[in-house]
Amino acid sequence: MLRFVLFLSFALGLYQTAEAGVVRIADGDCAGLQAAVATAATQPTQIQLARGGTYVSSSTAACGINLTGGNLTLEGNGATLIAEETCGIGSTIQMGSGAALAIRNLQFKDQTDTCQTPPSTRIFNDGGTLSLENVTVVGNGLSRTTFFNLTIGKATLRNTTWIKAGLWGDIDVYNSTFVDSSLDGGPCFAHGSLCLTFVKLTNSLVSNASVCEEVSSSGGNVISDSSCGFLASTSDKVVSGLMLPAVADHGGLVPTVQIGYGNPAYRFGVAKYCEATDARGVTRNATNCDAGAYESGGGLGLVTANGMNGLYYVPGISNGHYVSVQRIHDNKDVMVFWNTFDQNGNQAWLFGVGTLTSDRHVHALMYRNLGGVLQPGGAPTGAKPSEWGTVDIDVTSCSAAQFNYQSSLPEFGSGQFPLTRLAFESAINCGD
Repeated sequence: MLRFVLFLSFALGLYQTAEAGVVRIADGDCAGLQAAVATAATQPTQIQLARGGTYVSSSTAACGINLTGGNLTLEGNGATLIAEETCGIGSTIQMGSGAALAIRNLQFKDQTDTCQTPPSTRIFNDGGTLSLENVTVVGNGLSRTTFFNLTIGKATLRNTTWIKAGLWGDIDVYNSTFVDSSLDGGPCFAHGSLCLTFVKLTNSLVSNASVCEEVSSSGGNVISDSSCGFLASTSDKVVSGLMLPAVADHGGLVPTVQIGYGNPAYRFGVAKYCEATDARGVTRNATNCDAGAYESGGGLGLVTANGMNGLYYVPGISNGHYVSVQRIHDNKDVMVFWNTFDQNGNQAWLFGVGTLTSDRHVHALMYRNLGGVLQPGGAPTGAKPSEWGTVDIDVTSCSAAQFNYQSSLPEFGSGQFPLTRLAFESAINCGD
């Protein structure tokens, strides 16, 4: 018994030691946040913000991080740091020489500014080592720099999204999205010495850059602005007039800019630089990921999973002929609807629940309802399901499938035809 007590005391001591550097900050507790940051100067510290919390800086109360030294990890848990009124407010994040800061799953957001002068820099790295991962920055569109990085510091961005914001300095960027933003690598002033630096882009997506100067590339980038100096080649793609949807909640902890199948950024990333997951935390295609922070078909969006969900048709045949596929459970059950006609021209609505017999093959026993009558002001009554036959669907890619049917009814018989995707399930999309 004594041995057990001693062991338990030892184990609890280890647990407390491991947890000693973790500080959880209540929603909106700016004083607690600043106190926790101060501990990072003497010991490695991890700060956990409240899930989905809001932390607001105003002209009278700061709510940010001033890290003069030490090692700090900030887990945002989907929280938002907001600059409510930007007049007179310093940087939301400020780092000194020798400081190390990693920020994950956090959103920075500026409210509409009423000041006559441009607002302050939101993130200022003066000689530290800074890492942003799964971070979204939403500015208010004013001409200003959101991220200022001096060359004596090291900064790396992974799966970040920038809306009406800007970068300045020597920064390595991977799988990130920029909309109505500026990218300016230099020149820079590092404690009195003039130097030329670059924002180095890799597997990133840039739409409507207001400034794009001193930007270098490691490939896999899709950019709408030729002023970045990139040439359309096998390693980068310049797409004039590239338009992206608004930033929104597409799952995960931070908002993202969604792209879909057929977007120029789809599967354009260079494989060796692809992040393992996207900004939402879903798995990327390891062979050739998407450019930008959002992976189309990530996670359950693979065509071998829920990515097959959607509406299909036969191009050039006729209207009124559609096939709908929908996985309905986490197992291999798949619902199939077929709007079609028999050989006499009578309209038929067929349905069934099938099974995935392989990753891409659906076999379904199909029925049709007969005898139903729509009641005045109510639902139909009297319908009875009648067994019709079987359907087999082979999903060949995100855009195509092969449809085979076999019915015992002579007015239908058997046959096959190719299908083309008409619509995706917007929340999932698809990845081959």
